[in-house]
Amino acid sequence: MTDLVSQLDAALDLRVVGHFYKKLHGKHPAGYWHAPGAITLLGDGDAALAMAVRWGAIAAVEPRKDDTIMLRSINRLGEKYKSNLADLAPNAYGVGAATRDWVVEPLAVLWAMREAGHRFGGATVTVMTDIPRDSGPAVSVAIACATVLAFRDLYGLDIRSAESVELVGRALSAFRVPVHGPGVAAASLLLDGGVALARDGRDTANQYLPLNLGSAGLRLLIIDTRVRQGTAEMLRTDALDVDERDVVQAGVASLRRGDAEGLGPLLTSAHSRARDAGRTSAEQNLAVTTAVAAGALGARAIADRMGRPAIVLVPTARVAAVRSSIVRAFGESGWRTPRFMTSAAVRRAGRIAGPTTKTESRS
Repeated sequence: MTDLVSQLDAALDLRVVGHFYKKLHGKHPAGYWHAPGAITLLGDGDAALAMAVRWGAIAAVEPRKDDTIMLRSINRLGEKYKSNLADLAPNAYGVGAATRDWVVEPLAVLWAMREAGHRFGGATVTVMTDIPRDSGPAVSVAIACATVLAFRDLYGLDIRSAESVELVGRALSAFRVPVHGPGVAAASLLLDGGVALARDGRDTANQYLPLNLGSAGLRLLIIDTRVRQGTAEMLRTDALDVDERDVVQAGVASLRRGDAEGLGPLLTSAHSRARDAGRTSAEQNLAVTTAVAAGALGARAIADRMGRPAIVLVPTARVAAVRSSIVRAFGESGWRTPRFMTSAAVRRAGRIAGPTTKTESRS
């Protein structure tokens, strides 16, 4: 058992998870695993330039002697879910139903692991995300990533980094968790701060690129417009009249030159294409145009499951002005005040406390 509650030097979110796990289950878990969320800066689907962000998910897990999976969520304390490993299957958990949304990601990735031939027993799993789902940083992907790492370590499974990314992508696709491509899963599993990851969609190779926004005097502002609508497919770019691999490679070239500011116009161009194709919401369009007018270097709409967020690349000195301009514009339109996030230090995915396998290098 791993007790983080009494460790005063442990991060607050870890102590919160430990407290509620003990309250829910009467003991401490075998270990805790964290995975950060991630943002697709450019591209979508298989071709993407992505980065990890500070918000994400924690899974506290204790193995069982049977094949039962017991799920709880600290974000939904009144709910619980029980399943047997043999019963895991896509389309069985009511994606979108109020009482079932939060169980899909851990069950999906466990199904994918079993389908790939990995064998393991049951577990009691309690998850927590530190921001609401659908608000931008893909915490649904982070839940799946934390789960695969936990079961890998607890059961000593031979799962390398590349397979972990593939398992998460296959799981979310099979269980119809909308939109997020392998670039987001790769960023969540493999990145920490100061680095971006690019995939061009033709293979699974990762390109690692320097992206230290703080050193460049920049911030990535994530705007949760609070809009939840339809299907996240509306923002996919595979039907647009553009090769997203070219867009991603333009971003790669900019970062290789050390020109993080060069991402700004690329973001805005990507937004314009999606907007002209009718794939953005009015709230996203207003957030982007207002941000650029207030001094941002660029901005674009993104999708996070049912959420309709936007991301903005902005000089640090202009963050306050951009935020206040967007708040004012939303107020004048009669819309709810959006939620703002700016990413800081990123904790890399992996075990926080408890058993672990040898840490791998990026691949």
